[in-house]
Amino acid sequence: MQIQPIAMMQHNTSAASAQAQASSASFDRMLEEAKRSAQDARNAAASGDGTQAAAAEDKALKKACEGFEAMFLNMMYRQMRSTVHEGGLFGEDNATKIFEDMRDSEMTKQMAEAGGIGLGDLLYKQLRPQVEAKAKAQAALAVRRKEQQ
Repeated sequence: MQIQPIAMMQHNTSAASAQAQASSASFDRMLEEAKRSAQDARNAAASGDGTQAAAAEDKALKKACEGFEAMFLNMMYRQMRSTVHEGGLFGEDNATKIFEDMRDSEMTKQMAEAGGIGLGDLLYKQLRPQVEAKAKAQAALAVRRKEQQ
């Protein structure tokens, strides 16, 4: 067993901190995109266009399911990578770890967009009837409000 100097241990802690911040920022960005899509769908429903509202809700649901699958694959891939022993002549530095994390995030995002392991499609099929019913109810409510005015 090799004991690392204190400076090296602090260096590794900052890499873990940077990875956590990158993951948090990625999740926040996906959450904002989902909120924006949902707001667009609500605006379309409020305008009384039921088909446009349903299409916007459907698109937002598909995007959210893809994002969830990408996040799940990223977490799974990160755990698999953590089981591999670090080695090599020079070891690994923070820049390499951050680059690998960014590469893995993009790769898992592309995997989810290409179909992934089917988790996103399964979630989409499961949640689609609920979203359609909600969009129809919002469109009907918007029509009733227009009739009352």
